[in-house]
Amino acid sequence: MKWTDKESYSLPVVLAVGLHVVVLGAGVVAMAFGDNTPPAPKRPPIVNATVVDVADTIIGKREAEKRQSEIAAAKAAEEAKRKAQEAARQQAERQAIEKQRQAARAAQERKEAAERKAEADRQAAIKRKEAEQERARKAEQERKLAEQRKAEQEAERKKQAEAERQRKAEAERKRREQERAEELARQREAERKAVEEARRKQAEAEVQKAIAEEEARQRAIEEGQAVQSISSLIMDRIASGWIRPPSARNGMTTKLRIGFLPNGEVASVDVVEGSGDALFDQRAKDAVSRMGRVEELADIDYAIFERNFRQIELLFNPQDLRN
Repeated sequence: MKWTDKESYSLPVVLAVGLHVVVLGAGVVAMAFGDNTPPAPKRPPIVNATVVDVADTIIGKREAEKRQSEIAAAKAAEEAKRKAQEAARQQAERQAIEKQRQAARAAQERKEAAERKAEADRQAAIKRKEAEQERARKAEQERKLAEQRKAEQEAERKKQAEAERQRKAEAERKRREQERAEELARQREAERKAVEEARRKQAEAEVQKAIAEEEARQRAIEEGQAVQSISSLIMDRIASGWIRPPSARNGMTTKLRIGFLPNGEVASVDVVEGSGDALFDQRAKDAVSRMGRVEELADIDYAIFERNFRQIELLFNPQDLRN
């Protein structure tokens, strides 16, 4: 609350005047009611006294008037004091009211400012919230779009992968079919060649068999001829070394087992079945021993020797030798 210059000086003046009036009134009251009269002289007691009303005298009247004036002055001073106090109180009340009004206005202004600030903050918060919501909405929209693009890309990737897989599967199927066809052709060709080879081998085998059989037959013939020839040679040599004992009789035979070495030498000679005559049997053995080495055995094939001459059994019959 603002004060003018007149108002700022009037209050102290009123307070000063009121203070003087109060002091003056207090002095009058003190003089009127105070015990300031000189004490009356002591008189001897009078038995017969006459009551005189002081108020009826001039002095009494003057005293009464003086007292009335003092009382009036005191009342006036009191009234002035009261009015001054009332004015001061009213002024203080006005000042307090004004201060209250100013405080109320300041409070109201602060409240309004706070409300405006709160409203501004609320609006700002709303705007921030709306902005955040808008950002969140845009972010969510972008996220959904990103997810949609990702899903589309993933679907496209899967589609391409599936197409690639089917292409590879189809290529693999064709490759396998081609391989099976080639393998089947190779198998058929191999079977044809195998049949032809089997036929060729069979024919060759038959030819080789025929040749082998012919060679074997020829070898057998040749071997038989060689065996027969050497056997006859051995028989002739044994016969040439035979010395007939005096006890020999027609029909006597001795079966001998003769072992030869590859060089044609006689390795062993044993009687397998005797004639019953020991001298006859011994002369037969002696005839084999005198034969000596059969050189022809060293010239024949070793296999023929092993099969036919490693060990032979010879039926010695003097009658045959003699003829």
